[in-house]
Amino acid sequence: MGPRGPGSLQDQVVACLRIEVQEHGALLALFAEQQKSIMHRQSDRVMMLVDAIQRQVDALHAARSRREMIMSQLVPRSRISRTTPLSELVKRFPPPMQPLLRALVEELVRISDHVRRKANQNQVLLARSIEVIRDLLEEITPVNGAKTYENDGRVKISLSGTAAVYKS
Repeated sequence: MGPRGPGSLQDQVVACLRIEVQEHGALLALFAEQQKSIMHRQSDRVMMLVDAIQRQVDALHAARSRREMIMSQLVPRSRISRTTPLSELVKRFPPPMQPLLRALVEELVRISDHVRRKANQNQVLLARSIEVIRDLLEEITPVNGAKTYENDGRVKISLSGTAAVYKS
């Protein structure tokens, strides 16, 4: 890769990685807030956070796409694709930049894993809450309904009158 100048593509990659880490952090904060709202049974807040989370996921995808576009410009003749690991791309940068890039990539991987775990926790909490509510409603007004199970053994819950389906 060529020399670095102010505003070079290499500097743009660093900036894009930082932004991507920030977007993951913002998403993690929203999931933490959603989890707190679930635990405090604040259903209106939970639903509002669903929209905020979707907007943040969209912002995260835009940040990732921007970074991938900049990286593809940086090494156009190299054999890179969307599936090329970031750790492999770091090796293609000048040695003085590699420690910074390695640190950013490690943080990106760490926070991505944390976001994934928090999202899964929230999904389980929401599904369990819906199942408990449904069981309470069945006690009050029994309905001929059976639980449907997914191939992986999770309960599939369909809410009457909506298109929403939740898995637990």
